[in-house]
Amino acid sequence: MKKIVLMAGAALAMMSMVACSGDNKCGSTCDNKCDGDVVFTGVLPAADAEGVRYTLALDCDDDCTKGDYKLVETYIKADTVSALGYKDAASFASEGDFTVVKNGDKTYLKLVKDAKDSSAQAADNLYFVVDSDSTITMTNAQFEVSETPGMNYTLQKVK
Repeated sequence: MKKIVLMAGAALAMMSMVACSGDNKCGSTCDNKCDGDVVFTGVLPAADAEGVRYTLALDCDDDCTKGDYKLVETYIKADTVSALGYKDAASFASEGDFTVVKNGDKTYLKLVKDAKDSSAQAADNLYFVVDSDSTITMTNAQFEVSETPGMNYTLQKVK
């Protein structure tokens, strides 16, 4: 009986590995997952706030060169009363499509807002360089990363 249970467990493990074994890595950001989104977050500099917390969820398509994204930008303000030292001031959500772009030996993500968003313009596109499986860094349209000392434009993978 123990052998049957052990063999059944091994067979289930093998089937789950085969189901997820494709190279499903949307620019090395979408681990070999069969379900769920990949989520990145981080606080980036802002001119009129203490920072902007970005929460970016990527939902990769089967071919792993494109997919859908959802982005929540939350402006934070200093708050001496809060235990964290800041509070959320305002949040803005957007969604659209992303594509994986190769430029030389680097991989980038290009985020394009949905056309149904009346404010969507080409200038609103966002670009991130894929630093590793766990970090992406915001760039400009020419794929240049800001070199301003003390300014961090990196998002960390949380899921």
